[in-house]
Amino acid sequence: MKIQIRTIHFTIWAIILVSLVAVSGGHVHAEDSASATGKAFMGIKYANHDIDMSTQFTRRTSGVITELSTFENSYTTNAGGLFVGYTLPYGKFYISGQVFFDVYDDDFELSVGSSRFTNTLNHAFGIDLMPGVYLFKGLSVFGKLGLVSGDFDFVKNSPTSTNYDVNSNLYGYTFGLGLAYDVTPQFTAKIGYSQTEYEEIEINATLSTRNDKTLVEPQGESFFLTLQYNFN
Repeated sequence: MKIQIRTIHFTIWAIILVSLVAVSGGHVHAEDSASATGKAFMGIKYANHDIDMSTQFTRRTSGVITELSTFENSYTTNAGGLFVGYTLPYGKFYISGQVFFDVYDDDFELSVGSSRFTNTLNHAFGIDLMPGVYLFKGLSVFGKLGLVSGDFDFVKNSPTSTNYDVNSNLYGYTFGLGLAYDVTPQFTAKIGYSQTEYEEIEINATLSTRNDKTLVEPQGESFFLTLQYNFN
């Protein structure tokens, strides 16, 4: 199931944007100069992350499909992370690149018949490219596009069927947008939304004449807050 951006998300973004524009006062950013130098940065991140596990289960007995089921469920987890990067400005525009590492604190559990599925995103790391433009003094809007690798555990337990316990790194891409505010020249606060699409994994388990195939395609969306320190 592809994650839908809920209407409330647009409402939250509109409120945030209007509030920050009002606070900023409508002045052009002071560093509207092509001569501004690049800066390295590092920071911390907190995110509220929703993960969907789109799953298809197929059972073949003696080569014949005897069971076919599809189920989609989601769960919410919190994430914390670290990142480092570099920003190159040009007038009111800039482009930032960063590498990041995020850790998650919850897992997904689902019972289907006598089987129990437990899927966990342990941590993820990757790179982001974030172009942005200053709207007013200290306030900018940015886009986010990146590559990610997630460390997943996939477990199935059943007293009457096949079992598996698989750990796998799944690759994907992430995209999003956000707002950044330069609280001081050294500190920048960001709030944003991002969506992640991971590749599909196929898990096969065999018991006697029975073969069970499970396809899982993880997807995620998150609202994130970051606090960034800019080096001189």
